[in-house]
Amino acid sequence: MKQQLLADVGDKGRHQILLYWIFVLPINFLIPWLVLVPIFMTSTPTHWCHVPGRPPNVSVDQWKQLTVPKELKEGKEVFSSCSQYNITGDFLQLLDLTATAGDASDLNTSYSVVGCQAGWEYDHTDYDLTLTMELDWVCEKDSLVANWRSAGVAGNVVGTLVLNSLSDILGRRPIVVVAAMIYAVFGLVRLYVRSYEWLMVTMFLASTSFPPILELSLIIVLEQVSPGWRTRITSTSFIFWTVGMSLLPLLAWLTRNWVLLGVVTTVPFYVFILCWWILPESPRWLLSRDRIEQCTELMKTIAKRNGKAVPEKLTDTLKAESLIHNTVRNYGVLQLFKYPTVRLRTFLLTVCYTSNNLFYYGLAYNTANMSGNEFLNFFLLSVTELPANLLGWWSADFLGRRWTAAGAMLLAAVFSLVNVFFLDASQWVTISLMVVSKMFITISFMVVYVQCAEVYPTTHRSCGTGLSSLISSIFGTAAPYIAYSNVYGAWLPYLIIFFIGCFGCLNASLLPETLNVDLPQSLIDAESFLTSEKFWSYKGKRLWSRKVQVKQNNVAQGHVNLANSESTLTI
Repeated sequence: MKQQLLADVGDKGRHQILLYWIFVLPINFLIPWLVLVPIFMTSTPTHWCHVPGRPPNVSVDQWKQLTVPKELKEGKEVFSSCSQYNITGDFLQLLDLTATAGDASDLNTSYSVVGCQAGWEYDHTDYDLTLTMELDWVCEKDSLVANWRSAGVAGNVVGTLVLNSLSDILGRRPIVVVAAMIYAVFGLVRLYVRSYEWLMVTMFLASTSFPPILELSLIIVLEQVSPGWRTRITSTSFIFWTVGMSLLPLLAWLTRNWVLLGVVTTVPFYVFILCWWILPESPRWLLSRDRIEQCTELMKTIAKRNGKAVPEKLTDTLKAESLIHNTVRNYGVLQLFKYPTVRLRTFLLTVCYTSNNLFYYGLAYNTANMSGNEFLNFFLLSVTELPANLLGWWSADFLGRRWTAAGAMLLAAVFSLVNVFFLDASQWVTISLMVVSKMFITISFMVVYVQCAEVYPTTHRSCGTGLSSLISSIFGTAAPYIAYSNVYGAWLPYLIIFFIGCFGCLNASLLPETLNVDLPQSLIDAESFLTSEKFWSYKGKRLWSRKVQVKQNNVAQGHVNLANSESTLTI
């Protein structure tokens, strides 16, 4: 569908504003709860071996001195989390020794050290109960936390493969509703199962909904707005993502229990069943499926809402558009590999999506490894996305999509690497560097969503975005293990993220610049879309104004100041 046809009925009017406020913003406010709440559900507080038999007159700290050895961790001496003294003697004798020795550490040489024999005790300062505490996923079982989170990422893979592909066949609207209901149901069920197998299965099923809800909610709206509004819609939706994400640590702090937190962050998704009745389908999708009558009625509705006159011969124009663009039957994602240019850009978008995914969630999961208050750290890393979204919005519209994405990813990688050299510095130095890195990767991730919507053609936009999301989710199952690599060295997660960022920057620089261009409708359009661009080209605005000459019929008419790359304006 040509952009001019949408402009005739209004592509930035009341219809688009209603979609934005009623649909896009609520979804983007809630959706970070879906994907990030497992971080708090599986938080692992300070823990130590539970040794039965502590007398009432012995404090917890005294009992730890008697029963738990100390070890060096990051240059500090702390109580061991996974070992205890092999205490089997008379407890009264221990108490007498404590009274006479004064320092219970004098007993260290009296007993051998063994693994925890009777479970663990946990510090309840921040949480009453987490899934990790309830099932003792610590010490030799600590990898189960990463497994559970990875089961969620694996669910993202299948959800993207199945639901995003179906949205190009069945429509955007029904799949959004189905995805929301999948999470609403299985997001609650996973809170009340306890076997390891069912925990993995329910986490997997609940997480199949994340990519379709996030991506299709944007696609529906981006297919109905003017080019100038695409970045605005995407960036402000990311702002509401940030607001929702920043609220999450407060919810975790208030609830203190992983089950209650799960209920609070799941029940609101039942509201989105209303989308079945109030959310209009994408007119571009209707046209791509030859549903001319439905598309005509929707275009008339859009025109009425926006106070525009219905274009003459609207139905005939849509039929002509359908004949031009729907000559090739849609066989789904495999057709993206039929044409060389489309195939290359599919690869580049997928690599960029994957790099951003791994980088972003690698940083998020690594929050638990940072010193200081977990809730405050998460909040600081979240709230930094507010200026990032505003800066990304300005940069994508001013400097262009391509160099904004590539530059932001490179800067995110550099600040991540710098963290390696400040691991022993003040915790605020580490947090500040991570905040800056998170800010730049947020800018890059936001632009990738815009590029997917602008580079893939309408006929394959959803399945193309779904393919990029699918591959990124497959690799994204490694994101929890990036944070887990901390056990081999606190520097390792940052180094891994650095190399991911550099690779993503290279691929982002090879994509075409889509600033202020009409969207390709078909695969044929996409194959010839912006193929004449050179690598070192720049289509954004200049940071300075230049005086250019205006000519009409080769006769100079005077000069005007323009902040773009044109030197001569002919009219």
